[in-house]
Amino acid sequence: MTMSLGWEIVLVLVFVLVGGVFAMSELALVSLRDGQVKAMVGQNLRGALAVERLRGSTNRFLSAVQIGVTAAGFFASAYGGATIAARLTPVLVGWGVPEGVATTVSLVVITALVSYVSLVLGELVPKRIALQRPDAVSRLVAPALEKIAVLATPVIWLLGKSTNLVVRLLGMNPDDERDEVSEEELREMVSSHEDLDDDERRLLDDVFAAADRRVAEVMVPRTEVEFLDGAKTLEEAAQEIEHRPHSRYPVTGEGVDDVIGFVHVRDVLTALRHPERSTGRLQDVMRPVSLVTGNQAVLPALSEMRRTRRHIAVVVDEYGGTDGIVTLEDLVEELVGDIEDEHDRRDVEAPEVVGHVELSGLLHRDEVLDQTGVQLPEGSFETLAGFVMDRLGRLPGEGDVVEDLGHRFTVLRLDGRRADRIGVEAVEEEPEGPGGDPAGRAGSGDLRSGVTRGAAADGDGGPGRG
Repeated sequence: MTMSLGWEIVLVLVFVLVGGVFAMSELALVSLRDGQVKAMVGQNLRGALAVERLRGSTNRFLSAVQIGVTAAGFFASAYGGATIAARLTPVLVGWGVPEGVATTVSLVVITALVSYVSLVLGELVPKRIALQRPDAVSRLVAPALEKIAVLATPVIWLLGKSTNLVVRLLGMNPDDERDEVSEEELREMVSSHEDLDDDERRLLDDVFAAADRRVAEVMVPRTEVEFLDGAKTLEEAAQEIEHRPHSRYPVTGEGVDDVIGFVHVRDVLTALRHPERSTGRLQDVMRPVSLVTGNQAVLPALSEMRRTRRHIAVVVDEYGGTDGIVTLEDLVEELVGDIEDEHDRRDVEAPEVVGHVELSGLLHRDEVLDQTGVQLPEGSFETLAGFVMDRLGRLPGEGDVVEDLGHRFTVLRLDGRRADRIGVEAVEEEPEGPGGDPAGRAGSGDLRSGVTRGAAADGDGGPGRG
């Protein structure tokens, strides 16, 4: 019984479409991320477990897919060449083409047509569908593909051993999995993902940045911390904190290097209303405090404080002393930006220095860059005040001026020995006068470091408030 031409064409198309299903299955399963697979399994979606099993045995499902693709392509090309080409040969002979040439031309033409159809319907279209709907396609084909893999186990075993042998000959380990996604790739995925708005991208960027930040960069330095002596009475502590803006205070034992806990204002007030519950000492109502190091990364420190449900931690230096404190708010701000309350003081913010701006000496080098556009060099300092003191080579005094990085840094106010407020302004390059010195430069300054001594430095030699 001879099959009609129409049915022969249909049979070739069936082989092509079967190969397309295998190609679609391969790309869909490979395109899935581990998180998507876990989500499907967690939602108990139909076919999800089969997807998970196939993904857990990559070589097995890839071998099954390739067997299907190869077999379908072989039958499509062979059947098309053996049957449809044979029907075309007499037509060409009738047109006057020699029989030998007609046979060859028929085979080439039919093979080219079958290859074209296979490329479009068996490769490009199925793979486009797989890329757009990898989860749905995977769940649809995984159960059937798993059964095919079982039936083809002997062939898959032979193919797997052969593949591993060739991979080893190439100097690679056949058991290696694909590389993990790098941080740069994750950043690119975030920046290019169409479903994320600007705020979501900014938040994720802050998370990436926080991974590189250390606790020492965000802590409140020891000199800025207001401690409470644990030996104080509750009445004394209440009077001391009455006019202070904070709600939590570190409690010390023998000194600031001996932080034994922290106290919440609410605890003090509650204890005063119920004096029978304590001996009346501050240390009786204090809470345990966490200890972290300055070199600890921000994110692990945040996770630890959340786990222990403590809002404040003492930053300990290499000698076991107190380097400063860090609060849960400080760490969260690294992820979501500044959280300002009614007691926070705003500093002037500008994308770059235009004219004159006044900044806190405690600004970290990254914050100086954000607010002024000035990139402080690397050195043994982390803050703007540290940079000024490094360039001065001594303790700062009010009125001290440092010219560097194309800007003038002026110490406006001291807080003890630290430069508390610093003015920053851009300066123009001065033309050189005779001898190579800048024209008009005062001779009383330190020309080597670009330092001009202020009144405090020219007086009795010690820093002061003037």
